[in-house]
Amino acid sequence: MHNVNTSFMVINGKNILATQIAVAKFEGDRIRIPTNLVEPAGLAGKLPIDFWFLVVSPGRYRLLKRPTSSTRGDLPKIIRKIEEVGESGDVLDGTDSNAEAAIAARMVPCVASPRGPGWRIDVPKVIRKLAYEREESSYVYLLMVAGFVELWFPDTLRCALSVPISELLS
Repeated sequence: MHNVNTSFMVINGKNILATQIAVAKFEGDRIRIPTNLVEPAGLAGKLPIDFWFLVVSPGRYRLLKRPTSSTRGDLPKIIRKIEEVGESGDVLDGTDSNAEAAIAARMVPCVASPRGPGWRIDVPKVIRKLAYEREESSYVYLLMVAGFVELWFPDTLRCALSVPISELLS
């Protein structure tokens, strides 16, 4: 695991990481979380923590803490939808939309554990199998997006970066 850069810069009076990206090498089925992403990922304490990877798209996964009864926002909506899709129905119920029928596959349980000087996350095999076959799978990128730590496989990030920046700013 290597941090690309952990220096700070100031934008509009706020200290922001000059880069919010790190590279994490697979150690078996685990990756180590770099120190600059431990706090934003919600990793603290001395006990393992249950998380989910939300499949944003194949090759891009958002790390989410398991919800509590007070959790608000989109996560409870996703959980309700998963429950709704899984309810008993008639023979043709749930056949209209493959995307809706597969919603349960978008939430993949995982565990983060404190090990040695930092934290590591067990990356379930399904996460690696869902990435496109051509993906390099010996390492991943960790990015901060909307305040969440996301795991990106290299080719998925390369494709996202192939869009000219001018298109993003127009």
